[in-house]
Amino acid sequence: MFDQMYPKKRAFVTGAASGFGLEICNQLALDKWSLAIADINKEGLAQAKTQLEAKGATVIALELDVTSASAMNDAANQVAAAWGGVDLVFNNAGIASAGKMEEIAQEEWERVINIDLWSVIYGCRAFIPMLKRQGNGHIINTASSAATLSAAEMSNYNVAKAGVVSLSETIKIELAPYNVGVTVICPTVFKTNLGESMSGKTANERNLQAQLDESKVTSLAIVNKTFKAIKKNKLYLMPQIDANIGWKIKRWMPEIYAKLMCYCFKNRLWIYKHLD
Repeated sequence: MFDQMYPKKRAFVTGAASGFGLEICNQLALDKWSLAIADINKEGLAQAKTQLEAKGATVIALELDVTSASAMNDAANQVAAAWGGVDLVFNNAGIASAGKMEEIAQEEWERVINIDLWSVIYGCRAFIPMLKRQGNGHIINTASSAATLSAAEMSNYNVAKAGVVSLSETIKIELAPYNVGVTVICPTVFKTNLGESMSGKTANERNLQAQLDESKVTSLAIVNKTFKAIKKNKLYLMPQIDANIGWKIKRWMPEIYAKLMCYCFKNRLWIYKHLD
């Protein structure tokens, strides 16, 4: 898979006990990678470890609170001690949230930004020194098309994911002299367990869950496109047609994009079709 690029086959993955993170690990396990899988879900982590080892991976399971900088640093130190370095760093842990901007509780704002943005900052800060010393490797940050499309009634999630995109753009430039690549993933809706992190109390959370239930795009499809982006050292990955088209319209015609989104929101079209 990445044999010529990364013959030592070492990866660190947060949010690895389920969903997209676990699918990343499943595919690397088939190629006999050494995987440091991190998640706060202890039971899910143990099940993932067993599953991945059965597929041929060497696994270090790390029960990790990604909102703790010291815990992330400890995880990086454990990886360095075990393997002497790392090749792929997937800052993937995240949750979803939605609601009217002024009605989202401050605690919910903090929860989303801590998990969806600060965890990525902590992961980059913990592993960048290691990657620089090696002179190679790749950081993959999971953002969302929410970062680029700025849909209504998702302000806390949009802000957190936009921060992940901006961070990725910045370190892409900073790490280029060290032969370290950066990719930021910005999907729209696909089959995953992201809905489990939502309360379901707001209209747009129910709208998002309906979209998740209807989606025919699998985690495996997004993982395959992610691996291709890593091989090409692409910065941006918009893996679905709607993510790509929306991003391009907004970049090329920002005022028209804003008017289009206002129209869709008012008339409950496109991503708002299930909105109460």
